[in-house]
Amino acid sequence: MGIIIKQSIQGSFWSYFGVIVGFITTGYLFPNYLTTETVGLLQLLLAWSVLLAQFSSLGFNGVTARLFPYFRDKSKGHNGYLFLMLVAIIVGFLLFLIVYYFIRSYLVESNIEKSLMFADYVYLLIPLTFFTLLFIQLDIFNKLLFNAVFGTFLQEFYQRILILIVTLLFVFKLFNINQLILSYTAIVCSKGIVLFIYLLLKGEVSFKPRLKFIQPKLQKEIINVAVFSILTGLGGSIVFNIDKIFINQMLGLSATGVYTIAFFFGTLVVIPSRPLLRISGTLIAEAFKTNNINYIADIYKRSCLNQFIIGLFLFGGIWINIDSILIILGPDYAGAKWVIFFIGLGYLIDMATGANAQIIAYSKYFKVSFYFILILIISVIASMFLLVPVFGITGGAIAIALSFLIINLLRYLFVYYRYRFQPFTIHFIIASIVFFLAYFLAIILPKVDLIWDLLYRSTVFAVVFLILIFGLKISDDINNTITSILMKAKKILFK
Repeated sequence: MGIIIKQSIQGSFWSYFGVIVGFITTGYLFPNYLTTETVGLLQLLLAWSVLLAQFSSLGFNGVTARLFPYFRDKSKGHNGYLFLMLVAIIVGFLLFLIVYYFIRSYLVESNIEKSLMFADYVYLLIPLTFFTLLFIQLDIFNKLLFNAVFGTFLQEFYQRILILIVTLLFVFKLFNINQLILSYTAIVCSKGIVLFIYLLLKGEVSFKPRLKFIQPKLQKEIINVAVFSILTGLGGSIVFNIDKIFINQMLGLSATGVYTIAFFFGTLVVIPSRPLLRISGTLIAEAFKTNNINYIADIYKRSCLNQFIIGLFLFGGIWINIDSILIILGPDYAGAKWVIFFIGLGYLIDMATGANAQIIAYSKYFKVSFYFILILIISVIASMFLLVPVFGITGGAIAIALSFLIINLLRYLFVYYRYRFQPFTIHFIIASIVFFLAYFLAIILPKVDLIWDLLYRSTVFAVVFLILIFGLKISDDINNTITSILMKAKKILFK
């Protein structure tokens, strides 16, 4: 677990620096200086580009995640794996261009009334899709080299700090809105380039083909995994991007902008989970390779508990301050309150079930992931159709939370049935009691001025929650992390 905790801490470090930057940009500058239509446009471009990039990957990201450990050998240029990846990227992007040629007119015509800005900037999907495709492929490759941190740095901090800078240039009228949108696009695209240069400098890039290494059995496995991963990968992208696309089509670009800002606050809950699951997935893949089932069970159990505690802490921190957050966002975002709640709740449910998706994906039952994704897609789309017309953007958030609940319950039952893994213990109940105690102590505090209210209410919640979690010894990993931080602080203060 040492490498998981170490890289989780490092990844969370960059993630939370990114959160601070993202809060300034998405939580303050966007709502106060950009129209809701502009905010919606930026998010819609990202949603479509991720969806199209996943289609263009030809399932090769799944091949990397599952089969790269068999190629990994730096001294031999990883047996020509990057050559195969390059071919997949080129072929996939050419297929995207064909698809784009046919769907462009539909995208323009279907958005010409409700989302005119998107129709005007739809051409940006071409560079966004290519460089998103490049980043996705290289990030998984880098992760399988046991470096889950640099991709997190690029995604969570690098991109956000540059977006903050160009947004400030717009705020101070040094950029017009067109320059802001083009700069935003260039920043998102640059992640793939930076990651490629990083791998090149580390000596991990070699495009020399070694086709003889790919024996018939391995070749068959690559094709099978790729075909399967096209379906599961595209399904995953649909699930995590369809909400913005649906809301845009049903309610317009302005509603998409409000939903996007609210979604940002809801996803603050899940940020520490990303680096943990990135490295956990790598170690689970290695453990399955050596059939170390006990190690996988230990990762699963710890990931569930640790993520649940962290998720409770962050969800509580957001919800005790929800009224202050809405004041900061301004009157245009009054409808964001329950979107924040249900998105946060959905991700809390997802965190509490830990690395279940990774266990299934890297096991011999990996093809079952397709059926789970299919269920998730049906759940999201059906609930969106039913709930968005009735509850507006809040309906979209309820649909996400409900879908997370359904899919994670099914994954939990499957993992339990196949491996008898049971990660849930009395510690989950104790952690929940601690959460409610800290939460109620925080919300009964009297209201004061905005900034001071945020600070002292958050401090009371954090102190009570962390002291009780630490004192009751609910999680060894969290206790060890807190102890390590306290020891380092002591050395600094009492040098």
